[in-house]
Amino acid sequence: MKPLPFIEINPRLCARCGTCVHDCLAGILFFPERSSSEADSVSSLPEFCEGGAERCFQCQHCLAVCPTGALSFAGKRPEDSFPIGKLPEPELVRNLLRQRRSIRDYRRENVSAEIMRELRNVMDFVPTGCNDHRLRFTWSSDVKVTDSFRERVSSWLQERELTGTLPASLARFAAFIPALKSGKDIFFRNAPHFVAISVPPEAKDAHIDPFIAASQLEILASAFGLGTCWAGMATDLFNGSDELYEKLNIPDGFVLKIVLLFGIPAVHYARVPQPEPCVHQELET
Repeated sequence: MKPLPFIEINPRLCARCGTCVHDCLAGILFFPERSSSEADSVSSLPEFCEGGAERCFQCQHCLAVCPTGALSFAGKRPEDSFPIGKLPEPELVRNLLRQRRSIRDYRRENVSAEIMRELRNVMDFVPTGCNDHRLRFTWSSDVKVTDSFRERVSSWLQERELTGTLPASLARFAAFIPALKSGKDIFFRNAPHFVAISVPPEAKDAHIDPFIAASQLEILASAFGLGTCWAGMATDLFNGSDELYEKLNIPDGFVLKIVLLFGIPAVHYARVPQPEPCVHQELET
C-alpha cells in the first residue's frame, strides 16, 4: 500500500464505504483494485493516488465526511472536531440579512471578552481560495486603543495638510479637516473597536478572501447584537501613509485589504429600508 500523506485511517473503524473517496474533490483517494478472491476482504483501505500529496489542497472534507470517524488529517482527529449542530431557520437568516445596517453611531463601551473570543474563533472557519488560511486579523479590542488611533489619524492628517505633505492619493481627505478639528470622528465613526484584515498578496484569492471574511464577521457580529461598518476611508488612509500603517504592526509579506468597525450600536432602527432591487437574470439552454 502506498503511504497516505497527511492522512491516518483507523482500520478498525473504517467501514470501507468509499464516502471519503467519493467526496474528495481533488480525486486523489481511491480503493486499490482487488481480485475476485479478495472482493469480500475487509483489509483494503483507501489509498492516495500517485502525486496525491502534491494535489491535496487540505480541505479536510475526508475528515469531515467519514461517518465512522475513522480518518484523521495531519494530526487532527475526528473526535476533536466540533459536532454538527442545529442551523437557524431560513426566516431568522432572512431577518438577519435584511435588518443588517452599516452602523455609524456606537455606545462608548467595550464588547465583552466572551463575545470577542467568539468573533475571533469563528474566523478560523471562513472559506478561502484553495484553503489558504493565511488571513491575518489585527484587532483593536479596547476603546482606549481605538482612541489612540483616532487621535493619531486626526493629528497626522492635520499635520500633513498644514505642511503641504499630504500624499496625492489622500488629497481628498483634506476636506474633512474642519470636521476633525471640531471633534467629529470621520474615519472610525466613534466605534469602540475595529479589525484590520490583511493577506499575503500571493495567496490564491487574496483579492477576495479578506472581504468574504469581513462579510461573515459582520453577520456573526449582528447575531450577537453588534453593529459593524466597512471603513473604506480608514483602509485607504492606512494604506496611503507608511507612518499610520506601521501602527497596525502588520508584518512584511501581508497587505491590508479592509478595516471593519464594530461595537454596540447607539441607535435602533424601527424598520427595514426598501432598497432598489438588484437585477436577476435567468439563463436559458
